[in-house]
Amino acid sequence: MTISELLAVLFPHLAGLQIDHVCRSGTSVRIRARARTTQAACPRCGTVSQRVHSSYERRICDTAVGGQETILHLQIRRFRCGNDDCAAKTFAEQVPGLTVRYGRYIVPLRTLLQTIALALGGRPAPGTRTVWPLR
Repeated sequence: MTISELLAVLFPHLAGLQIDHVCRSGTSVRIRARARTTQAACPRCGTVSQRVHSSYERRICDTAVGGQETILHLQIRRFRCGNDDCAAKTFAEQVPGLTVRYGRYIVPLRTLLQTIALALGGRPAPGTRTVWPLR
């Protein structure tokens, strides 16, 4: 089994990414990746663009692997919108099903955290100690 096949089994949600590097740093697993696509659609007008304006690195938390935190270091490109009437001159690409604007967690992890928060209903988790008595 190759590394690519192993990553596809362990991280199926990362299938839309080109994995450049995986390393262990302290108690975390770091994955350096970028989108496979060469174009992106403007979130305001929907115009598809291939004109890259710039790029930057974005760090996003992923679900834990083997009890270790997993952090994605995504190389995100900013594209120029080709529609002259659009208010957005540039926009950042998003990986469908994985990232959202300003998100710090991947979509599956965000959904999991929301489910846990709704199940707890704002109450402390069972077995946790409180500093003051709750009334």
